[in-house]
Amino acid sequence: MKTLHLSIIIGAGIFISIVLSILLINPEGISIFGNNIPIKNIEKLSDFYKIKNIQNPNDIGNDDGISAGDFDWSHDGKLVAFSMSGGSPVEYLWVMTSDGKQIRELHIPIEFNYVDYIHFSPSDDSIYFVGQYNNKNETYQDIFRYDLHNDMYSFVTKNLHLQALDFMPDGNIVYLENHSNSTRLEKDRPLFLIKHYSILWLAHSDGTKIKSLYNGTEFFNQMAASPDGTKLVSVFDEDPNHPSSNGTDIEDMGRLGPPEMVRSYLALYDNNEKNFVILGQLTNGESYSNPKWVDNNTILFGKLLHQCVQDKTLGEQSCPAGILELMDISQNSVKILYGNQAEPYTSPLIGTTINPSKDSLIFAINYDYSNGNIDGKGIYLMEFEKSLVSSGK
Repeated sequence: MKTLHLSIIIGAGIFISIVLSILLINPEGISIFGNNIPIKNIEKLSDFYKIKNIQNPNDIGNDDGISAGDFDWSHDGKLVAFSMSGGSPVEYLWVMTSDGKQIRELHIPIEFNYVDYIHFSPSDDSIYFVGQYNNKNETYQDIFRYDLHNDMYSFVTKNLHLQALDFMPDGNIVYLENHSNSTRLEKDRPLFLIKHYSILWLAHSDGTKIKSLYNGTEFFNQMAASPDGTKLVSVFDEDPNHPSSNGTDIEDMGRLGPPEMVRSYLALYDNNEKNFVILGQLTNGESYSNPKWVDNNTILFGKLLHQCVQDKTLGEQSCPAGILELMDISQNSVKILYGNQAEPYTSPLIGTTINPSKDSLIFAINYDYSNGNIDGKGIYLMEFEKSLVSSGK
């Protein structure tokens, strides 16, 4: 932004400039406020190569090919669980103390393609997660439980295709089960009849189903349950109130043409009213990521921008850039907690998890990125001057 010469800033001009710098309206129709929630401290808890060296003491000690995924903070504030690749298409489950001083891998004799939707049980004695694995030429996504007291794992579901998992306030779980099949219609042409649907289940923590909360074609991605259990926030690739499919589609895999416009929706699903409320919509290559509830009225989420960030290595860039935002649902307003919407762009915060006191976050940086506060790949702690609960009201 070019700086205005002081000679042309007078009276009303000063007032207008101040107002515009504080309050903006974005294309979603949501008020966006500048960062007025001071960050007290950003601290690097661990480099990736140090974690890799725990897994393999003979490792040469670099972070090539390593990236972190999802995180969750225990209810007593003592532990943080997270997933991390080991420089190969295999992800592992780890746990560390919230100060980052003690880190250990939770050994599970299954090669997971990814580990996601990590959650401590209400009693903090177990960690639940969705793991994708291969079995007899089939790929499954199931819910697993790791008992921290006995250091043993178990299947909560078996041979299913799940996406999305969270705990409800009464200790039950909610998860999304996906069903799809395809039939080739022509021998010499890649034309397929595809049928698909999703069921959102309320279940006991042992996986026993209680009832269906939703049955339809929408794909609840990065889903999180509100603290009171009445609503789910999720990211959708289309407007869930106006689905593009009734569950039966004909797809021509050989069709050439311009790519479809990518959209991203942030929406609430009311478990009682069985309806969707759109909180925001993004286009132009931007998307929402990793929504988390702070309280029943406040949602923390990332926004991935159609921009790139400069790596520490001169001349290299990584994409996309990202920012972290806080939404007050009742006021229909958003505050930027961290990041830049203009150059110099900032690296996205990966797997952000909130501590029980709601005044600090733990996240990962997967890029070799530095801006003075962030210094390369690793796991970080971000502390705020006040609780995000009060900040969101």
